[in-house]
Amino acid sequence: MDELFDTPNVVNEKTIEAQLAEIRATMSQFAEAQTPTPKPISLDEPSVAPEFDYREKLIEMIKVGSDSGNFVWNGAQDNKYFEAIGALSGGSAIPEIWAKDVFRCCPYPASAFLGAPYIKWHEDIKGKAGDTVHVITVGRATCGTAGCAEPASTAPTVGAVAITLEEYQCSMYVCRDDLEDMVPDTITELNNALAECIDICIDNAFIANIIGQGSTLAKGTGNITAAWIAEAIGTMRSGTCEPVVLIIHPAVEARLMQDSQFVNAATFGDRSVITGGHIVKYLGLDIVVIPKGSLVIAAPGTYASIMMSRYAVHAAMKRAPTMETQYLVQTQRKYLYASVRFGKSVVCNDGLLIIHTGA
Repeated sequence: MDELFDTPNVVNEKTIEAQLAEIRATMSQFAEAQTPTPKPISLDEPSVAPEFDYREKLIEMIKVGSDSGNFVWNGAQDNKYFEAIGALSGGSAIPEIWAKDVFRCCPYPASAFLGAPYIKWHEDIKGKAGDTVHVITVGRATCGTAGCAEPASTAPTVGAVAITLEEYQCSMYVCRDDLEDMVPDTITELNNALAECIDICIDNAFIANIIGQGSTLAKGTGNITAAWIAEAIGTMRSGTCEPVVLIIHPAVEARLMQDSQFVNAATFGDRSVITGGHIVKYLGLDIVVIPKGSLVIAAPGTYASIMMSRYAVHAAMKRAPTMETQYLVQTQRKYLYASVRFGKSVVCNDGLLIIHTGA
């Protein structure tokens, strides 16, 4: 405020009274100069100012200058003449706006096992009685010598692997009063969330069944390399099984994407590694990335990567994923129930290799 005035003159109360008296006199003169019934002002005619305008006098009285004898504000001593102006807060007068579209954060990718081509799904058991499926397996035959003697050879072993059917479900309920108040798309996204939950249940079930079976290629806590993947492929092929898929954790994927040897080799076969930022194929393998914590073997940073041959794992679907809803008057609730019933089992141990590495 000091910049607005030239001098911080302070006048006494007599000076202020004199100025107020002068203002009152000026206002009286202005009132006498007004006509009782002022003529309406036409927009087409120039406005005629009265003979005496009190505003000019007021402006003159508040002019700054020590010689004018006018009141000058001194912020240090005379701030008692001023009031603080409060800021307005809209508060409850400002309504909230809810977006029409309902957003589901970070949806889980589709199940890596449900309907996967590298899993042997037995579809012929739907609608049949029973809770266990037996898969007949036939081992390898071993050659022998013949000559003039009776042939000596070993016949293949015939066995069976049992697949137990289990039900997995995700469910919830919504109260009636909440249903009446919800944005309509919320229910749709809740249904989608349950379907996603079933995908997670399926992946968890398969990984839990696979980890601990087959053979293991332990590389400690060292970061995975393209060379180790090639080594694992060779190990599986030495057992006469051809690997077709490698299932890895996102942390392992991130490490491979920093390996120039891997990226360059993968680019040769499929440019999607560069253009899309996702691993698709490497040395004939489909690379599938799933964000499952069950692929973490030990903390910090030891992961299991699953290499499988085609049909090393079998599964039987008793009932495909279904969504059921029901409203009960007794409870005033709407129930949402998603479920699936299936079984899974490792049938060919030679077609399964677990690679332990760091990220």
